[in-house]
Amino acid sequence: MRILSSVLGDATGGRWQVVCDHSRILARRGHEVRLLVGARQRDLSAVPQGVAVERIRNSGHYDLLAAWSAARRLRGFAPHLAMAHCSRSVALLKRALGAAVPVVAVSHSNKVRRLLPADAFVALTPHIREQLMAEGDRRMRGKPCFVVPNMIRLRDRSSPRAATQNALPRLVALGRFDVVKGFDVFVRALADLRRQGLRFTAQLGGAGGEEQALKRLAHRLGLSEVLAFPGWVQDPPAFLAGADLLCVPARADAFGLTPLQGAVAGVPLVLSRASGHLAMFGEEHEALFFAVDDAASLATQIRRIVGDPELAARLRSGAFERVRTCYDEPRVGERLVQAVERIVRAANSV
Repeated sequence: MRILSSVLGDATGGRWQVVCDHSRILARRGHEVRLLVGARQRDLSAVPQGVAVERIRNSGHYDLLAAWSAARRLRGFAPHLAMAHCSRSVALLKRALGAAVPVVAVSHSNKVRRLLPADAFVALTPHIREQLMAEGDRRMRGKPCFVVPNMIRLRDRSSPRAATQNALPRLVALGRFDVVKGFDVFVRALADLRRQGLRFTAQLGGAGGEEQALKRLAHRLGLSEVLAFPGWVQDPPAFLAGADLLCVPARADAFGLTPLQGAVAGVPLVLSRASGHLAMFGEEHEALFFAVDDAASLATQIRRIVGDPELAARLRSGAFERVRTCYDEPRVGERLVQAVERIVRAANSV
């Protein structure tokens, strides 16, 4: 089967990783996969071997010239199915491919309205599936919708790494420096902990538009000696190795990869109560949760883990087991393949 996969909007971080993961899984099952990406897409190093890449200029959801160009360039490929990883891709592919090729929208966020013209859907969580149903109303009637979460490779590991033995607790967070990621909440929580007398070291890995604001905030709150900014993290497993705690303070998150990376690394998780986080792990047994945008609540949960080795061990073990049974690549990959094949069969039976 020939499968086209496209992302034209935000093709960085976790979204880009998912695009490449899906392409690798489908290609490994014998499908011919081609990627259609924006002209400004820079890093193609994660594209699986054997997957061809087409670049296209696209100025937005109503770019008719881009749709015409895509139709012309894809005519020889003749896909049986197209997977759209952003709303721009949904708009372009519906115009370019017509009604003969089902366009599958893969939802990477809780914003789903512009995905509704697609013919089928892959939702990361049941919550997003419910949003699609609620937003779509009549437009969703009869359209297949499958829940397929993000995945991660355990590489044959059966248990988390051993706990660290740092002289001072090492508290970490990482990601793209954007307001929605909530890293200012992490910085404020560290300041609260220091005022309470807790001794620790901390690292905030990442880059982005909020970098200077975060550094100014850390300096103003007197954290220069304990909080380091190592830059963009190219190797998350290496960054997480030896950490005593991973915080993911996002104000909104559909289903991020960072908590999965932390669980595999054997690092206790403190997550905001964003809907995606609550869908990923069980409270108290697999992760601790704090109120969104509440630095005091985050500081309280950090203190609990730092001060209770038994709790930390339980969280490490529970999160790893959840990943092993629910998010390991072979399991999730099979769900993806089954969803894609069922969508194509349903389209062909009409």
